[in-house]
Amino acid sequence: MIALSNRGVALAFVGAMIFVAGVILAPLAVYTTTLAFFGLPHVLSELRYVDRRFGRQIDRRFLIGVATLLAIVVVVRSSVVFDVLSSEIGAPLELLGVALSALFCFGGNGLRRGLALFVAGAIGVGAATAPFAAFALLAILHNLTPLGFFWQLAPSAGRRRIMAAAIGGFVIAPLVVATGWPRAALESLLGGLAPVDPFGAGLLSDHLRVYVPPQFTDASWAVDLFSASVAAQGAHYLSVIVILPMLLQRVDPSAAGLVARPEGRLFVLLCAGVTALGLLEFFSNFAQARAVYGIVASIHAWIEIPVLITALTAYDGPLSQRPIASDPELATSDASIARSMRN
Repeated sequence: MIALSNRGVALAFVGAMIFVAGVILAPLAVYTTTLAFFGLPHVLSELRYVDRRFGRQIDRRFLIGVATLLAIVVVVRSSVVFDVLSSEIGAPLELLGVALSALFCFGGNGLRRGLALFVAGAIGVGAATAPFAAFALLAILHNLTPLGFFWQLAPSAGRRRIMAAAIGGFVIAPLVVATGWPRAALESLLGGLAPVDPFGAGLLSDHLRVYVPPQFTDASWAVDLFSASVAAQGAHYLSVIVILPMLLQRVDPSAAGLVARPEGRLFVLLCAGVTALGLLEFFSNFAQARAVYGIVASIHAWIEIPVLITALTAYDGPLSQRPIASDPELATSDASIARSMRN
């Protein structure tokens, strides 16, 4: 388990408060800046984590089926970005592919079957009735996926503390921001602040639809919902880039995935390189760069749905990993996950 000194906890809390204050006062600037600097590294880090944690435990037929659907989804998303398909056609088609990937998990115990049916059905209804609202809702929910990873990975002895901290960052803090009270309080203290737009991304209203269903973008609370989602996005980035890899290294230092990837400094250099290339595009044309980034991001976002359904419904419950010297309670083997994922 990751341990922090009192000073480290205090510094982390102060840093979180500064970030949340920035989100409230300048949501567009924080959204565009964090996306441009950490969007691609977070995709690479999240894919690496999923592969290292679950890659070798997934049945090959399951993997091939999900990968095939994912490839189709990427083609559809790319066709929309490059104006081959209209978004009105592409959005429901993409969601349909995601719903089918959830149905690939229909097997094994009753909990898994029920969850697979529920997720597939919910996404299917969204695709048929309100695809753009469904995308906004799924974007919000995607920011919460580290909660599932923390629950699945955390040692039993420290799970409550880890989950309490995670819920505070991913749920409680964003909900407080969503009330609008912090924005009203800060604006009364500091007055109205001029909009900050370092990437020339345009008006905040042009980006609300990322996290706000289109029928509600004119609502008085739309900005607060967007700000709350950006706060959760920051917690998501921090978790998948830093915290989850550290915890995995602590719990299962020998974890290895199906795909050989650079580790350590080489991985950091890779992330720095793709960030530099991405920044050139974001500064040049933020809207186009954001659309292309969405193609890459869809790969890691959609693959996590079947992976989490399978991992969180393993018949032995939320599992710890191979036992290590300082954590004798982690005696439950990864073999139980593997058996469950192959069912």
